[in-house]
Amino acid sequence: MVGVLVVLAVFSTIDLVVFNKQLITAIHADPHQMNTMNRYSPPSLSHPMGTDQFGRDVLSRVIYGSRIALAIGVISVGISFLGGVACGATAAYFGGRIDDLIMRSLEVLYSIPGLILAMTLMAIMGPSVYNLFLAYGVIGIPAYARVMRSEVLSLREAEYVEAARAAGLPTRTILFREIVPNGLTAVIVQATLSMGGVIIGAAALSFLGFGVQPPTASWGRMLNDAQQAMIIAPWAAVFPGMMIFLTVMGFNMLGDGLRDAMDPRTTLWKPDWDELGDDFLPTDDRQREEPDAVTDSAATDGGTAVDRRPDEDGGNR
Repeated sequence: MVGVLVVLAVFSTIDLVVFNKQLITAIHADPHQMNTMNRYSPPSLSHPMGTDQFGRDVLSRVIYGSRIALAIGVISVGISFLGGVACGATAAYFGGRIDDLIMRSLEVLYSIPGLILAMTLMAIMGPSVYNLFLAYGVIGIPAYARVMRSEVLSLREAEYVEAARAAGLPTRTILFREIVPNGLTAVIVQATLSMGGVIIGAAALSFLGFGVQPPTASWGRMLNDAQQAMIIAPWAAVFPGMMIFLTVMGFNMLGDGLRDAMDPRTTLWKPDWDELGDDFLPTDDRQREEPDAVTDSAATDGGTAVDRRPDEDGGNR
């Protein structure tokens, strides 16, 4: 699903920049063209996902909405990624009062619910796509800073860092060239997992009227426009909602896959003892297969095994 989203977003962006929205119009329909005589038309060959309250083609608007969704996810997460890495690495490396000042400030920001803070920032800056990028970029900084700080705390006393200090490298070089690149794995996984949450949050803001403004097509705004016709035209809300669901699920699955691939505890080689044979069994397993008492199986007395272990007097029992 993530690949489909990327293809749709790239296609709509190229169409907008290079062809001035003429390519998708020639292939299917203009996402902004109104036809009041064709309001709430059900899905058909000419309109596979139906039309909305203004007679606009839902499929074309869903395709263009993918461009907004992917842009919000990538740009907002990019802002959060860069800001969180810088703040978390600086706080962990220097420690002391600098650490307390940076992390306490970010914890205050982190304690405010994300949607409430985003609505506040959008109300102050005004509803627009660029302000939406900035709002969700700022909101995500504390989460990335906490992850980066924990990674730097575990790496700053490593031997190669001590060698870099002994070599006289500047602090900035040690921090951003030696430590940060080795701690980015967990932050990259965090970025992938949070992409879905950012897309949902941006759709919620657009649904409430604080995000992308008409006539720009966005999935959240399409849900807002369709809420008054859920009974007579459910397709106007079902398809944008389905795209949000599938996109978020796709990014979550991608994040889980990256986390499993980058976690050494889940990628260690696990031997198949049946194929290797008894010689490669662990010592405890071999001992469990051997008898506890040393008996002479050949010497029997009336079918009872005779124990040949020496007694205390030096003879046999």
